[in-house]
Amino acid sequence: MDRRRFLQLSALLTMGGAMSACASLTSRYTPPRPLTRPEDYLLLTGGTVIDVIHGRALADHAILIRNGRILALLPPGTPHPSNPDRILDLAGAYVLPGIINAHCHMSLSGAMGFGPGMLLAFSRQLERNAEECVKHGVTTVRDMLAMGRFLEDLQIKISTGEVLGPRMQWSAALDVNDGYTDRMLPFKQKPFWYGVKTPSEGRLAVRQAADHGVNFIKLFQQPRELLMPGKEIPMMDLATIAAVQEEAEKLGKYVALHHTTLDGLRNGLEAGVPSLEHMAADRLIPEKTARQIIDGRHILVPTASVPFSLAYPRAGDPNWGLGFSVRIDQVRPGLMPELLQEFCEPELASSSIKYYHRLCDPASYESRHLFPWPDPTVMNAAANDGAMNALDLYRARAVFGCGNDGGVPLIFPGAMYLEMRLLQEQGMRPADILRMATINNARLLRMDDVLGSVEPGKLADLVVFNKNPLETMENIKTPALVFLHGRLVWGHPAS
Repeated sequence: MDRRRFLQLSALLTMGGAMSACASLTSRYTPPRPLTRPEDYLLLTGGTVIDVIHGRALADHAILIRNGRILALLPPGTPHPSNPDRILDLAGAYVLPGIINAHCHMSLSGAMGFGPGMLLAFSRQLERNAEECVKHGVTTVRDMLAMGRFLEDLQIKISTGEVLGPRMQWSAALDVNDGYTDRMLPFKQKPFWYGVKTPSEGRLAVRQAADHGVNFIKLFQQPRELLMPGKEIPMMDLATIAAVQEEAEKLGKYVALHHTTLDGLRNGLEAGVPSLEHMAADRLIPEKTARQIIDGRHILVPTASVPFSLAYPRAGDPNWGLGFSVRIDQVRPGLMPELLQEFCEPELASSSIKYYHRLCDPASYESRHLFPWPDPTVMNAAANDGAMNALDLYRARAVFGCGNDGGVPLIFPGAMYLEMRLLQEQGMRPADILRMATINNARLLRMDDVLGSVEPGKLADLVVFNKNPLETMENIKTPALVFLHGRLVWGHPAS
């Protein structure tokens, strides 16, 4: 049995045990006492509303909420409703629309650990990932590739209130046989994944996925494995990408393209794919290609957290020690253990920290491992040329969304504050980053009529912070209050 099949079999056994154990778990989250009934009028007063569209703070604005929606945004001097059912004074705190994670994997744990004793912990970690999203102000997520029943089970638990979690968009992945998803995922099933060889098969898969209710289609342009020894792998051709994109648009869906190279990016642009995930990292993006991105209003989701978590020193790698990898090497030793303690189940925190320290050892990439070992080569390039490409496109006024790829090793869907901090450290302005993670993401998800800004008529997904988010992304790490669909779901109000 080759190493990849061994990994898949091991993962199947682990996931199967986790699936059976998951039924006995219940959420550890204790909700705050309800402020009002849905039909009541809730008035939030004295808050400073962050206008993410224009990048400004609107001091002393009141927000009137009823039945999960914002009825009115009331500037200073505007008469308030005479008899609301509840008034909550925010005392100058800052109000953001709910943060949207536009690239994550809710059915992957993000934590690392092996052995039978980890089964229950992994099951619980998926629930915890959902809870940590909302606790950190992430009220909507776009799931970029689901592990079969795990996502369905999680969605049911969130919808019934058994688990606190964000609203979700979900995808169907289309890929070629023996492509990226075959190399990385232990098992796949419809309606979450379809293998296609030709444009006609791609169109059929899109129709089948749409019949199952997916929100969007994910495609892949990944020419190299992310596990040692980093073999080349086949990719979908341009004709099939274009056929999938055309069919998706006919059915009111859209396509997101995973890419890591300039050639993959160009295929996405040629096919008209609107959502471009990660960042070309094999070389710098030429001006002509950058102009295609900007003129075509494509939206880029750079996922800076991926190289932060998975770029490491490897002998002979020219990208380590250049570009943003230098900053990663400076700040990660202090941040990673704290991150893992904050987001992992206790049983998984210590094993994940040990895994992280092994990744930091260059000798680990020259050793043999029982399980396949990550190859940092692509991630080191992402920390170098990838980060430079993102900053160049940002300065050229390309449109960005924001997502962190939470669920892959050592990254968690709720840790959007770290993604946003990394973008600031790469040179982006706080006001622009807030726009990326709210209204730009809402437009990317085609939900900007109901999400992404604090405006009348939109859903009352609101996150309250004690410090001004326009000053630094450090100020969005810990929300004071979180409202989801008008309901207080995290925090304890002072009045």
